[in-house]
Amino acid sequence: MSRKAIRAICLAALAAAIALLPPLAWAGTTGKLAGRVTNEKNEPLAGVNIRIEGTHLGAASDEQGTYFIIGVPAGVFTVRADLLGQAPFVAERVQIAPDFTTTLNIVMKTQAIQLGEVKVEAERPLLQRDATGTTRFITSQDIQALPTRGYRDAAAQQTGVVNYKAPIFNTLETQNAPTLIVRGGRPEETAYFVDGFSQQDPLTGTSNTEISNNAIQEVVVLTGGFNAEYGRIMSGAVNVITREGTSKYSGAVESVTDALAGKWIGAPKADYNIYDASLGGPVIPGKDNLTFYGSMERRWEGDRNPSFLPGTWKDNLSSLPGVNTNFKPGDSSDGWTFQGKISYQPTENATLKIGGLGSRDLWNEYRNAYLFDVSHTPRYLDRSESYFGKYNQLLTKKTFFDVAWNYNLTERKRGDGVSFDNLSPQYVSLGDSLSAGGLSPFADGQAHRVISAPGGVISTPGGYYRVANPTYDLNVPLFWDNGHVWDDYLQRRSEYQGITASITSQITSHHQLKAGGDFQYHTLRYFDHYFPSQLGGENPNLIDWDGYGYNLNTTFDSVFVYDPTTGTARKTQVLTSAGLSNANNGRDGAKHPKVFSLYVQDKYEQEGVVVNGGLRYDYLNVDTPALRNPSNPLDPATSQLLPSDLVGNQNYARISPRLGVAFPVSARTLMRFNFGQFYQQPDLQDLYVSYRFLEHKVQTGGYFVGFGNPNLRPERTTAYEVGVGHELSDNVRLDVTAYYKDVKDLVEITTIPSFPNNFSSYRNRDFATIKGVDVGFKMRPINHVSGELNYSLSYAVGTGSIAQTQSNIAWYVAQQPKQTAPLDYDQRHKIALNLDYNLGKGEGLEWNGFRPFQNTDVNVLFNVASGTPYTPAQVFNEVTLAAIASVPSGPINSQYGPWNTNFDFKASKSFGVGGLDLNAYVWVLNVFNTQNPIVVYRGTGSATSTGWLDTADGQAYLQRAASEGKDGGLLYSLAQDNPNLYANPRLVRFGLRANF
Repeated sequence: MSRKAIRAICLAALAAAIALLPPLAWAGTTGKLAGRVTNEKNEPLAGVNIRIEGTHLGAASDEQGTYFIIGVPAGVFTVRADLLGQAPFVAERVQIAPDFTTTLNIVMKTQAIQLGEVKVEAERPLLQRDATGTTRFITSQDIQALPTRGYRDAAAQQTGVVNYKAPIFNTLETQNAPTLIVRGGRPEETAYFVDGFSQQDPLTGTSNTEISNNAIQEVVVLTGGFNAEYGRIMSGAVNVITREGTSKYSGAVESVTDALAGKWIGAPKADYNIYDASLGGPVIPGKDNLTFYGSMERRWEGDRNPSFLPGTWKDNLSSLPGVNTNFKPGDSSDGWTFQGKISYQPTENATLKIGGLGSRDLWNEYRNAYLFDVSHTPRYLDRSESYFGKYNQLLTKKTFFDVAWNYNLTERKRGDGVSFDNLSPQYVSLGDSLSAGGLSPFADGQAHRVISAPGGVISTPGGYYRVANPTYDLNVPLFWDNGHVWDDYLQRRSEYQGITASITSQITSHHQLKAGGDFQYHTLRYFDHYFPSQLGGENPNLIDWDGYGYNLNTTFDSVFVYDPTTGTARKTQVLTSAGLSNANNGRDGAKHPKVFSLYVQDKYEQEGVVVNGGLRYDYLNVDTPALRNPSNPLDPATSQLLPSDLVGNQNYARISPRLGVAFPVSARTLMRFNFGQFYQQPDLQDLYVSYRFLEHKVQTGGYFVGFGNPNLRPERTTAYEVGVGHELSDNVRLDVTAYYKDVKDLVEITTIPSFPNNFSSYRNRDFATIKGVDVGFKMRPINHVSGELNYSLSYAVGTGSIAQTQSNIAWYVAQQPKQTAPLDYDQRHKIALNLDYNLGKGEGLEWNGFRPFQNTDVNVLFNVASGTPYTPAQVFNEVTLAAIASVPSGPINSQYGPWNTNFDFKASKSFGVGGLDLNAYVWVLNVFNTQNPIVVYRGTGSATSTGWLDTADGQAYLQRAASEGKDGGLLYSLAQDNPNLYANPRLVRFGLRANF
């Protein structure tokens, strides 16, 4: 059968979903409650009324005693069952997981035997029997107990997830949040959802969204085997469900700080502060059908990423005035987060939800080369906002549909720590004057704007603009001259609106069918000026910037340049202001890619056997022209890029099958198998190009720049996994999963031979092979102790770790290597042990009728991880500003850094005061103050020495420095002892939370 015929059949199968769509990737937010109702003799009971309190959802048991309720919002509920002549049954703390079935079997007792209600507290089963892929659930209680902060750090403890802290070299941008690598995939292959809606920046594939701990209801981590409804991701998904308001008012206020730390406890103060508040309940008192929930968090960190500070680094700086050696200078972060949701039930069968989520972080990035110039370290502004409206309608007890609208915005600015987004030059001005320095050089007798220019050269005290870049000896690793600016300005903005629709129907007692789709319309803007220090003076650089969707607007004014050494002045035109405005049209106007998808999936459940099967269709239209002839892009007659040199871009459509099977081997053992093909659009910034700037670079050549390629194909992963879960007892579970991933069409930058000059662009050239084993051990509370032990063994090899891996090779126009090598984040071994000791009310040791340890929780987290790989090199000066290329002494990524060990704990005590539930805690990171290097110098494999001073060139440097009266060893140690090469030291933080 031909490919066209197969595609036609698949599209016909999705026709029902097409009909549902009004003209987003999203994740599930509802689950299913099902079970069997029996009496004390295990006989089925029919006609039992089961309802979920706080909602209008319910069902009645059939003649076999079975029941099901679909479309239940994810969360924790109380379930009530009633039947005349039977005592009411109440199950508390029933947890509904998105996309999964929660089983609640009900045993009714006769009223004569049991007076009052039969109350039980539900427990999540050790084995999620309808999970055909690897899934981990993190509850709100887990989030509060763990010695971590935020959903990312909690997700990083799960099997198959690497919290990659080492910098990924050659990346275009730095992130202010942990980078999660799921089963060896690239950073952008991990998707983040909040309440079902994607939080990723489509330009870069990253997410900066922060969520308050108190606003999190549950986190679901998917590391393999996604259903067809999950699209445009290839490795993993983190799905966060936030809280909703209930019929009763509730809230929390929390404060966390390290202000009480210090020498007395052996931990530095890093100026860590978090303030959090949340509130939920009915909008109108007594009206349960209209509720709200909102939260806000304020963050301030003097050192946003505390790291171990080498003793020599601290000793050398301790004598300098104004330098706090307890943490890195110029590494602060200032942030806000808000979240809100309103739920309205106009009828028993309809629900409308609207909500929003946003983060804003202003932060500086510490760079060791700016140690004596910290005010000019790069500054970032990250802003993300997401708003949604979602309507759910229950058509029958077996069928419901969802329709949702979503708006998402992400924005980043990066620039010099002082000037930041002010591109206008600053001059030394004497103002409007008839004279300057007692001289009157102006013959017209009028007031004129005067710029002081000793020697006749225009100068400036600050800002981006410089007449000439500062000079420095590349052979001597000194720091930048005082006042040197970060000479690059980046601004990007991406936003999209999406419409999503789906319908779910329990068509039989064994089949649940779901079909749906989504459409996204994007607006993308990008600007990067590579030399903003040249934006000024008489000949400003208005050429060397890459971008689309923005105009660079400039203003020139007539000024007199006054030279006090000669007493003369000359009249000239200089650029006095520069700024950005939106450009919506033209070939370098805003980009508007369109994404469309459809899916259909069936969930079959019978006698413990679960089969999840589905098909997904994805379509991408970049909607921008592409080069007709990349090897000769410019018109031969004019040497310009004319409209005739461009053609329409290619559109791509992909169909991906998904199949997962789970079946019981015994009452306590579950086997599962999963296969799937997964497609992901490349980062959109790799698809787009500034044709104005491309024309300039092909004409002139020069420094390295990567240009987007509109014809990039979607990246593809074919994944297999097989797993077994076994309940060792009623409270202990062991699961083992083996997986294999074949990844193709990954994006990599390469040199494009072109006339008159080559340029660099992206192509689908990389591939990877990833395999591994995940082992999980979970224990429910036994004698107050519960815990988890997770172990991951992974082999991630490929031809490139990120799209910019081969940037140096592309720069040198060298041949890209074809052999595979361990990827930068190939962490072979990872062990995470979490133990929790909890004493509830009335528990613990008693002393004279007093129980001092009741309502106490102690949670410890022990992480052990092998190092990540690096390419060994011959010893060279790795800290000089000219350290761009090196001579390898071994194969790519053939050596591994040292193992890291880390022990954290959190101890909390709850007590009631004035109707409030107070919880005070101490949170300690790296209890034993272990020095954990996360990056090493490639010439020595050590984080403490490059080995260069022992070479002939190093000795010559020391002698030259001594002849100039400089302490060369001291200067070199300041550059070599880089705090960014280490993980955090011991940190102690104190928190207080009040719940009501």
